[in-house]
Amino acid sequence: MYFKVPAGEGEPWKRVLRRASTEAEARKIFAQAEAALDTQQETPASASERATRTIEALAAEYIDDSKQRGRTVRTIQGRESKVNAHIVPAIGDVLVSKWRVEHSRRVMEKGSKSIHSVRGREDLRGVLAAMRKLAWRLGWLDRSIDPLDGLEIGRAAVLHGATTHYVEPRLRPETRQVQAMARAADTLCGPGGTDPLLTRLPLFGTKIRVAGFGGLRLGEQNGLRAIDVFLERGYVQVNGSWTTPRHSPGFRGPVKNHVIHEVPIPRSVLHNELLPRVKELLKLPANASLQQVTNAQEEERQRRATLATRETDNTLAWWNYPVLP
Repeated sequence: MYFKVPAGEGEPWKRVLRRASTEAEARKIFAQAEAALDTQQETPASASERATRTIEALAAEYIDDSKQRGRTVRTIQGRESKVNAHIVPAIGDVLVSKWRVEHSRRVMEKGSKSIHSVRGREDLRGVLAAMRKLAWRLGWLDRSIDPLDGLEIGRAAVLHGATTHYVEPRLRPETRQVQAMARAADTLCGPGGTDPLLTRLPLFGTKIRVAGFGGLRLGEQNGLRAIDVFLERGYVQVNGSWTTPRHSPGFRGPVKNHVIHEVPIPRSVLHNELLPRVKELLKLPANASLQQVTNAQEEERQRRATLATRETDNTLAWWNYPVLP
């Protein structure tokens, strides 16, 4: 019977022949072979191969793994930015097998020079943690070694009962400030503007008001459609976000964290700024009543819902059916 046994550090395993003089000895050897097969490991990597397993190579494996797991384009691009800006320049040439906590601290020290928020530093540490887990899974790093053990980052003071969306009062813009910025945008980006880079954004003032009073991100605002504005209820439904990847055309994708939610908007913004735009998109006359607009919106939602029921994909609904906005 042939066995594979390690020949030395970094060397390929060699085959060894075992013979038995009796049936009992043969059965014993066979039992040992079965036990060895149950715990068999890969052939140890050669020294030249281990020399290529650097943090930079691990980072490339991490990005490829993110793509294979189906992460969104913006998520992958965010991870690439952290890897290229902070991790590879700091410890890219370090062997993964030699990765220790002092190297992780070096990455955090470099990141703290340009990342000023606690949340941003936590995200950077999260990328290091994901790379550590991948290194364990690939067998590049011994599981008994934790290169993040002892790595501490400052924690933000969290008030009792405050959620992650809580904004300190000193950081909240006052109503007069929001209105002043929006009026300035209306003047600079309106028909009377003189800068072509600004006049190409005629709705910039409206976007400032929606962001200030509703807290919508820019991608969420760009992803809003006429059917997402519920004028009679006083809110907009955030069910998608416009994504523009680098060097690629933009598209309407899922909302952040796939959490659909309703955002109340002041009546003045809804009726004075969003309502005329909704009429225009639904091809209604400018003097159409609010009831006519509401009926047209509901008719369009029902049309999309009907189209969604004809598809085999059970996740489709009126708000994510792939038709033009």
